[in-house]
Amino acid sequence: MKQRTHSRLRPLIRLRPRGSVGARSEEGQSLYELAWAMPLLAMLMIGIIFGGITFYDYIELAEGVAAGARTLATNRQALAGGTSGQTACVLEEAALKAAAANLTKPINITETFSAPKGSTTPTCTNLQQAGDTATVNATYPCNLPIPYTSINLCPVAKGTIYAADGKTPIGSCLYTYCISSTITVSIE
Repeated sequence: MKQRTHSRLRPLIRLRPRGSVGARSEEGQSLYELAWAMPLLAMLMIGIIFGGITFYDYIELAEGVAAGARTLATNRQALAGGTSGQTACVLEEAALKAAAANLTKPINITETFSAPKGSTTPTCTNLQQAGDTATVNATYPCNLPIPYTSINLCPVAKGTIYAADGKTPIGSCLYTYCISSTITVSIE
């Protein structure tokens, strides 16, 4: 009988199976990158969504203020009480709220009037002459905090809202943060 040598036999136990992954393999790398990028992408997406909602609210509010200001400027006969008993200010508020009907939270409306000629008290019923001016301001609550910071992305903080000169008050934000829209009209 012939003797077999063990040198030509195939080893029965392999140190590493053929399909195994090496120590420097890139398998699972994309999952690792996704785990790092997902929170940043989620924050960006949430920021876009909330920013869009706030911009929509601002556009609705601006359209409402414009409609109210147009009503106030063109209803001079109603400024003194009119035939229906409604003043132009009541009609202006109704027009503003009707134009901004999609806003769900309460709107704070503030009107500021110039003192008409011959009067020291600026009120809505005193606006009877052409050339008198009225400023219509409306604010709407807004809350866009950046998580884990004390930064809020809403443009107006609680308090008095001033005109561009920084001295003339035109309205007030009654909420912690709000969006605001202002239009000044001249009575026709």
